[in-house]
Amino acid sequence: MLQNIRDNSQGLVAKFIIGLIIIPFALFGIDSLVGGGGPIKAATVNGEDITAQELDQALNLERRRLLNRMGENADPSVLTDQLLRGPVLERLIQQRLLMQAAADESVVVSPAAIDQAIVSMSQFQENGQFSPQLYQNVLRSNGYTSAYFKELMSSDMANNQLNAGIAGSAFVTNAELAQVAAIVGQQRSFRYFILPKAKVAAQVTIDDEQVQAYYEANIDSFQSDDQVKLEYIELKQQDFFKPVADEELQLAYEQDMESFAADEERRVSHILVEISDDRDESEARVRADSLVAKLANGDAFEELATEFSDDRGSARNAGDLGYTQGDTFPAEFEQALAELELGQVSAPVLTDAGYHLIKATEIKQADKPSFEDRKPVLAQRLQLAAAEADFIKAVEDLRDLVFNSEGLSSPAKELSLTVSQSGLISRSSATGILANSQVLAAAYSTDVLEDGNNSEVIEIASDQFIVVNVLEHQPPAAKPLADVKATIVDSLAASQSTELALQLAQESIAALASGSSLQEVAKAGGYEWQVQQNVNRNNSSVDRSLMSAVFALPAAAGDAVVTEAISLSNGDVAVVQLEEVENGDWAQFSIAEQRGLKTELERNSSTRSMTDFINLLRDNAEITIL
Repeated sequence: MLQNIRDNSQGLVAKFIIGLIIIPFALFGIDSLVGGGGPIKAATVNGEDITAQELDQALNLERRRLLNRMGENADPSVLTDQLLRGPVLERLIQQRLLMQAAADESVVVSPAAIDQAIVSMSQFQENGQFSPQLYQNVLRSNGYTSAYFKELMSSDMANNQLNAGIAGSAFVTNAELAQVAAIVGQQRSFRYFILPKAKVAAQVTIDDEQVQAYYEANIDSFQSDDQVKLEYIELKQQDFFKPVADEELQLAYEQDMESFAADEERRVSHILVEISDDRDESEARVRADSLVAKLANGDAFEELATEFSDDRGSARNAGDLGYTQGDTFPAEFEQALAELELGQVSAPVLTDAGYHLIKATEIKQADKPSFEDRKPVLAQRLQLAAAEADFIKAVEDLRDLVFNSEGLSSPAKELSLTVSQSGLISRSSATGILANSQVLAAAYSTDVLEDGNNSEVIEIASDQFIVVNVLEHQPPAAKPLADVKATIVDSLAASQSTELALQLAQESIAALASGSSLQEVAKAGGYEWQVQQNVNRNNSSVDRSLMSAVFALPAAAGDAVVTEAISLSNGDVAVVQLEEVENGDWAQFSIAEQRGLKTELERNSSTRSMTDFINLLRDNAEITIL
């Protein structure tokens, strides 16, 4: 279809139609084409519209969020509107329902509160102060306007207040805590022996008929990868670099040295007065001030650090903490240290740990780098700057040329660029720049792979672009049996070994049921048996898949035992006799463990409450998705 548009877009009829479109558009705007019936709706929630523009903004923001999270491994094929539209629209509907519920409950956020929240956000601050310029730059780079961002902040803050109210109403009863303690603290005693897959495998024979049958029944599993042979043009800014004269390098070096600020490294010692359960902040400050007085009376800092510092690690070294370049310790600590002269001691500095008396014991500054040391960096910087205009123009020219050309030879010739070719590659075998997810997505797209068009010029990085064309395509095909026979034999042997092990396990269980002990059955089969007494579910001395299965078994009544054959994750099979189950008790947990369990249960209860509330709002709402 795209090729047809390309082929026909130059015709007289097409130009006439475009002219008819342009005239009313220029005179009356786009409403003359699409009608003036107001914003297009994406959904309606209790009579309130979610517009297509809102949905588009949310889609763009979600796409940016996912791209930032995926980084270099971003796959454009999973970021299409078709895939993202449903989840994003559902989130907008939930937000609208919560906003309506908040309004019904008279939950409002004042403009002053929104402004205060924005001013206090660290991503908008420079040197601890709100920066209006940084605020605008961050919003612009993320696709927000100030008004739209404040609107989002208002709805989020109102929804958070509503959420906090609902979540705060959730609670956990003592009976629930007791039930959880019984499960989490449960201990089990059991005996078992393992039928190793490797030992059982010696009894398994795989013949050619089985291999052939498996191959034919699973032929779709033995397909070769879809492969393509590509031609491509790669543009890199460094390809446009030109030599830089020594005079230019010398001038750049001198300019750099005029503003040179050497990295400073400081060695620091401290005395820590800790804030703890036994000493609050005011008491800690009094103690710190008493140490300041001792210093003023001539006491040695190193002796005071050894005797009084609550940081016992550094106290053994007279308070010495080693060197920092300004990013090792908390910000308050580093700021105070940076203001000290050599040998000077600070006033008490408060951090999360407590109050510090800080002493700068050594200050080292790096020497200015020589011209020869800086020369490679300066050359690259000047080359980048000089090449930027030519590079950008080449990228734009390439975009224009490849759009209408068949293949890449003509654009490459016109721009004096090189066309490279790959061998046959698949999504999994591609290497280098061709392994980039954007490149592979373009190469395997309908437009390029099936319609034979050139791809768009793809931005790999700000200084690297590529365009690809498919020269040859080899669809998936069944691999020869000889190539996959070993894999099939291994698969059949593994599955049949497990089946045989389960069969042998059932025979062992039958022997146990007839009165034989687990020890006797294990010895008769040549297996080692084990006993586990009063182990909890976190026991690490037993295979994890076995532990999970044992703790999933139902407890038997009275003195009866539960016997079961259990397939383990490594293909072995275990025969288990569960003998005793002892439930946990709340009192067996430490105070910290009790607090953690209770917090987790309250968090789960809050989440359920909020989910139930949203579901209730949705069930009672009139929602139309357009």
